[in-house]
Amino acid sequence: MVVESLTNGEDNKSAEKSESTAEAASETDEAAAAAIEAEQREREELNNFIADLQAKIKSKAQLRAENLNCEHPGDSFFAKLDSSLKRNTAFVKKLKQFTAAQLEALLKDMSGLNLSKYISEICAALSEAKLKMTDVPAAVTLCSRLHQTYADFDVQFLEAWQKSLALKPGEKISNPSKLRVDLRLFAELVSSGVISGKQGLQLLGSVLINVISQDKEDHSNFSIILSFCRHCGEEYAGLVPRKMQNFSEKFGGVPIPKSDFLAPDRQQNLRGLLKDYFKNLCKHLISEQQELLNMTKSIRRTMESKGEISNDKKEKCELMQANFDKLHSSAQTLSDLLDEPLPELTTETENCNAGTVIENMLEDATMGDLDPWGDDETKSFYTDLPDLRQYLPNFSAPKVDLEQNEEPTEMTEEALDADIDVEMDIDDPPSTASDPPNDKEAEAPAEQVNEESTAAAAAAPLPDKIANALMEAGRLSASQTPHSKQHFDQFLTNLNNCVNKELIDSAAIEFLLNFNTKNNRKKLTKSIFTVQRTRLDLLPFLSRFVAIVNLCNTDVAVDLSEMLRKEFKWHIRKKNQLNIESKIKIVRFIGEMVKFGLCKKFDALSCLKMLLRDFQHHQIEMACAFIEVAGIYLYNCRDSRLLTNVFLDQMMRLKTATALDSRHAAQVESVYYLVKPPDTVKQDAVVRPVIHEYIRHLIFEELCKQNVDRCIKMMRRINWDDPDVSNYAIKCMSKAYLLRFPLIRCLADLVSGLSSYQERAVTMVIDNVFEDIRAGLEIHSPKLAQRRIAMAKYLGELYNYKLVESTNILNTLYSIISLGVSTEDGVYSELDPPDSLFRLKLACMLLDTCGQYFTSSMSRKKLDYFLVFFQHYYWYKKSHPVFSRVENTADLFPILVDHMYRDCVANVRPKLKLYKSLEQAKEAIEKLKEELYPQLKEGMKVQTETDNNLEPIREDSEFDDGLSDDSSSEREPRTRNHDAGGDDDPNTEDANNANELANTTDWTENEFMLEDCEPHVSEKTKEDLEFEQMFEKMAADSYQERIKETVKPNTKDIPVPMMARTSKKSYEQITTASGNQSGGEKEAAKSNANSSAGNSAGNGGSVVPFVLMVRSGKGGKQQFKQFVAPSDSQLAINLKLQEEKTREEKERVKRLTLNITERIEEEDYQESLMQSQRNMSQNHYQRPSKPKFRHQKGAPDADLIFN
Repeated sequence: MVVESLTNGEDNKSAEKSESTAEAASETDEAAAAAIEAEQREREELNNFIADLQAKIKSKAQLRAENLNCEHPGDSFFAKLDSSLKRNTAFVKKLKQFTAAQLEALLKDMSGLNLSKYISEICAALSEAKLKMTDVPAAVTLCSRLHQTYADFDVQFLEAWQKSLALKPGEKISNPSKLRVDLRLFAELVSSGVISGKQGLQLLGSVLINVISQDKEDHSNFSIILSFCRHCGEEYAGLVPRKMQNFSEKFGGVPIPKSDFLAPDRQQNLRGLLKDYFKNLCKHLISEQQELLNMTKSIRRTMESKGEISNDKKEKCELMQANFDKLHSSAQTLSDLLDEPLPELTTETENCNAGTVIENMLEDATMGDLDPWGDDETKSFYTDLPDLRQYLPNFSAPKVDLEQNEEPTEMTEEALDADIDVEMDIDDPPSTASDPPNDKEAEAPAEQVNEESTAAAAAAPLPDKIANALMEAGRLSASQTPHSKQHFDQFLTNLNNCVNKELIDSAAIEFLLNFNTKNNRKKLTKSIFTVQRTRLDLLPFLSRFVAIVNLCNTDVAVDLSEMLRKEFKWHIRKKNQLNIESKIKIVRFIGEMVKFGLCKKFDALSCLKMLLRDFQHHQIEMACAFIEVAGIYLYNCRDSRLLTNVFLDQMMRLKTATALDSRHAAQVESVYYLVKPPDTVKQDAVVRPVIHEYIRHLIFEELCKQNVDRCIKMMRRINWDDPDVSNYAIKCMSKAYLLRFPLIRCLADLVSGLSSYQERAVTMVIDNVFEDIRAGLEIHSPKLAQRRIAMAKYLGELYNYKLVESTNILNTLYSIISLGVSTEDGVYSELDPPDSLFRLKLACMLLDTCGQYFTSSMSRKKLDYFLVFFQHYYWYKKSHPVFSRVENTADLFPILVDHMYRDCVANVRPKLKLYKSLEQAKEAIEKLKEELYPQLKEGMKVQTETDNNLEPIREDSEFDDGLSDDSSSEREPRTRNHDAGGDDDPNTEDANNANELANTTDWTENEFMLEDCEPHVSEKTKEDLEFEQMFEKMAADSYQERIKETVKPNTKDIPVPMMARTSKKSYEQITTASGNQSGGEKEAAKSNANSSAGNSAGNGGSVVPFVLMVRSGKGGKQQFKQFVAPSDSQLAINLKLQEEKTREEKERVKRLTLNITERIEEEDYQESLMQSQRNMSQNHYQRPSKPKFRHQKGAPDADLIFN
């Protein structure tokens, strides 16, 4: 066995060695393959250069031979052509505005025109025309055709160029751009044989010498010399780029073709002249750098001493920096063409004096070790980017000037103000990207690398597996055809689904391998910029995508930053209160771009400065969103920390000085303390026992509406016999203020579920709740406000789950509005200051929670009495001078508190008529006292208790009122009284309460007596008893007699005399009455027939009979006369209205009577149910507890477990 183990160990070691050897071999092969591929690219580039140069030399030699050996046509040829003045002058005018696009048209026109007499005008027009570099080849072709056609063209053309290129010694060139193009065109004409070689070379040499001699100091004409070397250097000086020479030497001395236009010795003369110019340029470059360094040091010293820099100095320094950068880049290009080394420029060394050293030490001590990320995961997300440049096929990234992307050396508010003023003056339309320049000389390579922003990412190598996968994908993509437009559109659509780091990195790799074209990059930039305004979660991942692409192609990041900046400025100038989501998206996107180094910190701080200039409305939310995203990063970077701190302090000052909305103020404070958390003493974490942590986990973390039953089961399993565990569980269940407000009901449900098993614990929890509320009333501290609100809510929920009686709730309510409350003028209460309205909120919270569940008749009556005192307390607070003015009493009282009070009373008693003043509330209290305990005025003469020490009304227990609220299961919540006060008449509710109270048998008189003293009740005498018996007998007899009487309803307003009721009409009277009635109808019909067509015929036939009572003139005897009146007369209308009112009043009385009857029947039914339940059930607090389940040995008994 030992031998086998040794053999296996050796085999494992050999396998490991073979695997390591294979891995090393694969790495070597991959490196060799990469080197071979790079060498092939270099060879291909050299071959393309040689092929292009050979074609150029060949075409130029062929054109020169045609021009030198041309045969001019005779006079017979010109006689056939058009010599009209109009067409020839038009042709000359076109030459003055010559472009490459007009070449074909001009050649066609020239073939039909005789221009012999216009050669001088043509030569002047061509020499004075303002051409572009792209028009030079077409101009050479046109001049060659003119030279081959007209014999005297070259002579006159040379004379025209001598006038155009004439430069006086010491005179500054007026138009350098035109001279740059003219010098190239003239050199091309000389090398093409259009102009005589000897005379042309003399003129060209003199022009170059004059330009160089005049440009030895400031080198302002450097662009002219550089353009000549770039386009004509190979023919006149034999210049070949250094890069191609190195490739030629690398591949075994591959010959580079040379032009035979000039001899090598003549080329050497011009090359020497250009090298001398380059040496002077290098000296000038060094002197410019020294001046720039001196200016920078001067500005730094000024900043250290004064703390600010003048705008003139800043502008001068910026101009010097721009000129130096331009001169340095041009010198690098000329150095490459002339194959001359560029001198090494000195780097800036910071010479600090003693004071500066001390300041730097203090600054380092103050800042300490700054960490802009906070954790390794965040740092990895923003800094560790996959660098794909070495794996992409055909990738060639030239060096990038790192100074172009550097942040300003000094970030100051003055610099930001200057930048903001410049930007705000430019009226940019929204959502526009910067267009690339069209000038070929200004074109930058498409694949540039932002090495500064991603230096850390570029240094991090990819894992070997990823590198291998990329190499394989690169080979496959190189052999396949490009993806179509549909595939790229699908890629853009799927980009919005990349919601993690791995997906977005894969998308970036796919884009760089398969879709990396200029057109696709523009579409990508637009697609990223137009991401949905609600998808804020995508902004960090899209920014990471752009950062990965920026390693290989910088145009996406540049264009996106420019679009975001212009969109931001447009929103700032617009100043509208619309599109808040779009504004938030823009500022958050800018913040993410800053964290990836794609947007300068200076530009980001300038955006924040713009927002703080007009800190209101949407700009508050934009500033808070920006600081939330990038505030921590900017505050923890050394170069932006000071300015970020200044802006944060300025934002807090604006918040204090401006009357902001509470939501905006909370946002400002939140982001401020997010970036600058307050300095707090670090507290050691409390180490609790495991069982305590488990109890806290169940109550404060796991408890919710869905798992209350599970939490009850878990809480039942703890060891309640252990005093430490049970006391801690009671303590946690008593702290409802540690839960979220919506979960307080769940905690009450939990306590209700435990009440059947742990009665002592539940009782202690309830006692703790009462004690906490009482302590809050005795300690007036704003810090306890949220705690007191939560505990009031908790108490109400305990009542809803039938753990607390209504008497306890009412006692608590009375304590809230009476304990420590002083309603006397001039007496200040520390427990309830006049300007404190918190007790109103506390009472409203308790009423809103459980007031609607006072369903029994007695509890509802008691609550009605409390509402009277509650309204008195409300009006006492509202009428206090603290909340009143002379002209308007309710001017300073908070409107929210007023609405809360009214909503609370409306929820409990929807139809209750509220008092409108403090006087009405006092009158209602006095009236209530007289009705409920009238003996107070007679038997309590020594009573000195006032309203400020109001004691709650003594009430029966919930058991005496009936078990309607507590008779069912403990966890079954109380049913809500839907018609709370809905059936009561608001005008007579207070008056009826006393009558209902008198008719209730369970309500005893001693419940309204005070605790300390009861009034003396005198004994009734014998005479009083006999009087009461006789009075009751008389009332009963009167009632019985009244019942026997038949009362007929009175249908008329005026009582009809008895003689009119009893007298019988004779036949003649009946006939006369009918005849009068018919006659009246006939007359009415006749009048209706003669009336206008607008009256309806039916109105005349509708009449109302009346009886008129008159007195005779002789004896004053009453007589009755009958008559009829039309139904549309005023008399009939008034009669109908009166009858309608009478009928409505009867209906109302009937409806009230029925409602009262139904309510009495419902109360009788409830009382019968309570009586039956009282007989069947035991007392709520004395009911026997259920036997606890004890686990038995052996097989479990299912009946005992589930029953």
